[in-house]
Amino acid sequence: MNYSGSLPVLNAMEPIVEAVLEEHYVKTGILKCGCDRCKLDILLLSLNHLPTHYTSSQEGEAYIKAHYLNPQQQSDVLREITEAVKVIELKPKHN
Repeated sequence: MNYSGSLPVLNAMEPIVEAVLEEHYVKTGILKCGCDRCKLDILLLSLNHLPTHYTSSQEGEAYIKAHYLNPQQQSDVLREITEAVKVIELKPKHN
């Protein structure tokens, strides 16, 4: 989203959650369904349960990513993704 004459707004949690989802679920092949729709639904559900961290700069994004190097923060992200995987695998939006 761009506002007239301003920088783009980014929820810095999105690339963090995407990376953790990819590393722990997609690359390992443990998802029951790894289609784009299921991965997107898992991502969105996870993001809805995690605090948002908006930024409009690369410096802000780097600061937020550094904050999520903390083991407790990583655990929180992984927990939310795991819960989202359970929900989406029980009721995928396709056959």
